[in-house]
Amino acid sequence: MALDEAALLAAPADALLLRVYRWTGTACTFGYSQPYHAARAACDARGWKEASPVRRATGGGIVFHDGDVTFSLVFPWDRAWAPEAIYKNIHRGVHSALKAAGASTALWSPPRRPLGAAAACFARAEPMDLVLDDGRKILGGALRKRGGKGLYQGSLRPEFLSLPREAVVAAVAEGTGREFGRAPSQDIPEEWLAQARDLETRYRSAEWNQRR
Repeated sequence: MALDEAALLAAPADALLLRVYRWTGTACTFGYSQPYHAARAACDARGWKEASPVRRATGGGIVFHDGDVTFSLVFPWDRAWAPEAIYKNIHRGVHSALKAAGASTALWSPPRRPLGAAAACFARAEPMDLVLDDGRKILGGALRKRGGKGLYQGSLRPEFLSLPREAVVAAVAEGTGREFGRAPSQDIPEEWLAQARDLETRYRSAEWNQRR
């Protein structure tokens, strides 16, 4: 989380940077505006009492990390792009690359919810999320904008795709590159790592994670 934010802050305005990473053990992240107690309760309900929920810099709900392909993308955010269009473009790119690799997915277009209907949490697919033929969500993400740059943080479930993990990771890189018209860089300059180490203290603190 700290390195994702450091990349957003330090990357040049025209950067297209992809990070794909794993977690050590089970982990839980939750959106910037979400209450800590809900994330803590969700982890406890799964039996993940040792997992410390981490507040993301992006929005969205609770995401469980237990073998998912977690990835982030720093990209130039054109002022004309609405968040819905960004989700659609990124997820459409991954969908096309997964299809070429032999995995069947679809972009979710749910029916209109009745007024006043309660929103489910992380389990429900949102518009433009990637789902399987039976509606199970396999890719969702969250965004943050800073100046003319954007940070997308996504979680993709590879266990439902009947593809090697390496093929799924390759589809993420190929798909995002296709949508933005160029291959994303995956190089992290040393100075960004230093900035991330400074930010790491905040992401580990109760002041940040339990602020709401």
